[in-house]
Amino acid sequence: MTQRRPLALGAAAVLGFGSLFIAAPAMAEETPTVDTTASAMAAVTEINKEVAEAPAVGAGTTTDGQPIVMVEEVTAKNADQIEALAAEHGVSNVAIVGNVVSHASTDIVAGAGYFGELSDDRVGTCSTGFTGFTPEGEPALITAGHCSSDGAVTDVQFSDPSNDAAGGEFIEPDGNGIAGSFAFSQFGGVGNTPGAENDPNSTDIAVIDITNDALNLLPEVTDWTTAAQDDLSLSTTPIKSVGLPQSGTISKSGRTTGLSTGNTTVNLRYSDGSIRATEILDGYMQVSNRWVHGFIGGATTSPGDSGGAVFQGETAVGVVSGGPDEVPAGTDDYAWYTLLQPALGFTDGYTVALDIDEPVVKTDVSNGVAGGSDIVVTVPSNAKELSVGQGQSGEVIPVEGTEVSFPAPQEPGQYTRTLTATNGFSKSESVEVNFEVVLAAPGVDDITSEESDVTLTGTGVPGAELDITVTREGADPVSLTATVKEDGTWSVATELEYGNYTVSATQTFEGQTSDAGTGTVAVVPAAPAITSVEPGATFEAADAPSAISGTGIEGATVIVKLNGEEVGTATAGGAASESGVSAEAAVVGADGTWTIDLGAQLGAGAYTVEATQAINGATSSATSLVFNVAAAPVAPVDPGTPGAPADPSNPVAPGGQGGTGGAELVNTGTGFSMLPFGLAALGMLILGGGAIVFTQRRLQATAAE
Repeated sequence: MTQRRPLALGAAAVLGFGSLFIAAPAMAEETPTVDTTASAMAAVTEINKEVAEAPAVGAGTTTDGQPIVMVEEVTAKNADQIEALAAEHGVSNVAIVGNVVSHASTDIVAGAGYFGELSDDRVGTCSTGFTGFTPEGEPALITAGHCSSDGAVTDVQFSDPSNDAAGGEFIEPDGNGIAGSFAFSQFGGVGNTPGAENDPNSTDIAVIDITNDALNLLPEVTDWTTAAQDDLSLSTTPIKSVGLPQSGTISKSGRTTGLSTGNTTVNLRYSDGSIRATEILDGYMQVSNRWVHGFIGGATTSPGDSGGAVFQGETAVGVVSGGPDEVPAGTDDYAWYTLLQPALGFTDGYTVALDIDEPVVKTDVSNGVAGGSDIVVTVPSNAKELSVGQGQSGEVIPVEGTEVSFPAPQEPGQYTRTLTATNGFSKSESVEVNFEVVLAAPGVDDITSEESDVTLTGTGVPGAELDITVTREGADPVSLTATVKEDGTWSVATELEYGNYTVSATQTFEGQTSDAGTGTVAVVPAAPAITSVEPGATFEAADAPSAISGTGIEGATVIVKLNGEEVGTATAGGAASESGVSAEAAVVGADGTWTIDLGAQLGAGAYTVEATQAINGATSSATSLVFNVAAAPVAPVDPGTPGAPADPSNPVAPGGQGGTGGAELVNTGTGFSMLPFGLAALGMLILGGGAIVFTQRRLQATAAE
């Protein structure tokens, strides 16, 4: 299907450029004999030379013939000086007028109209797709490639919105002058060739570099409701992302028809005469004989809307490429839009400007924050990084999810950080957060040691003095001091008995004392030894262990587990109690040995034995080994003497079959003779043999006949 759509041309009978001028009155009641305006201008020059804080911005003569000087502001500091300099030039009137600026809107948003000169006093009009950035981060516009007329249009300027909204037939510039120039454009294939169907290199995209520093590009799309005020930025939709079109509602903003909304599904007439609802989110269309990779939609357009913004919600999805010359009867009007996301790949690094919300400090900093603690910040979902500025320096933190954090300084004091959420060159408004850092509790490391000589360690503010207390239940506290080193760490050596300790430390810095930081120290005994069993040993059944023993630290309580199950508490020095777990015996004896009575020899099987010892609640690591107990051999059966009584002294071979060593075998029969069954079986064999002989004879007789 081929559709032709020429570049929109404005009639542009007159192109008026605004200027600042002073109109003298048609008539004056009295003509002054002195050039009072010249005197006032001389005063302006003198004031600007001598009073830099309040420059004069204007001069003239009032209608009653009085010279006047106009200044931006007057303060108590410079008022007398300004009046004196004016009086030297015969000027007694000084008016304060502030800073005078042009009222032409310099806020540029997507959907705004622009135009460029073609030839023969003709101009081409198009619409802004989206505001954006060059690969270097300079301001740029994204629009349709055909708007440059294959390079015939270079410089562009924005048109007056109120005139555009009236129908766009006549073009008036917005008063800001040249906005910029085309930096790249492609309509159709590479090099503005016709392109081809199903060729993803066929597109309709262009970029315009903004060279007018007065313009302020905003990441928003106008809805054209404020065109009469010549400021399209007063009512807009923010653009927060770039994506591919999705099924549903779609909107377009352009200079000729303003904001229009439709659906990605439109009714088209087919070759068989039927009208069907059709949705094409990725396809190819010939626009003015050039193939364009894009999609269809019902947000309608007219000449001059080309290049305009196509969006869904707050997502930029396309720019206007073309539309039908005529709409077939019974079908929907439609437009063809360039797929924006793939088309940007042809621009060598140009990006769409995104509206990014301000980051929000989640951590409550109103009452101060501890030095070194994390300050948590919530960032918008379309941000990729959080910039944390501190004066002329700062850091950039990658964003994963919607929360990031940065550490507060260690040293107490008042601090300011400037937070900005960013995505490429797109930035949020900056948020300034002021907070006080209070002296944080020092860090205290958790330590485990098998030696009584222990070095306590931790972190703090460099130069801070530490008061440290080490406590254990049932023992006197130990008091220590230390100084935090320049690298922010501290250490102090001490000697501690076996046991579990709590370490509490405060730091004092510049007259401020922190809360206490805490940590733990565990001085644990070494693992006990198991001496009664060799690792990997195999015991005969008769020699199977009935106790486990070993060595340890005097006074330690030894816990033994057999195949993961605790079997008791060791006794002191092998002096086992009746239960083997009596409290007075639950320590390693003075001779350094311990024993646990298992109550009986272990049966056949594989065993894993573990032993730990504990002193003052501090438990050692485990000693572990594996051993086996072999199965008892099966004793031979002695048949004995039939009818002899059982031998009660031999449980393995009881009597019942006579004799002293035989074991009585259990009778598994039914208690009757098998002889009748044997005779019956023999009879059946004889009958079967006779039957076979008889059959063979009958067969032979039959064959003879």
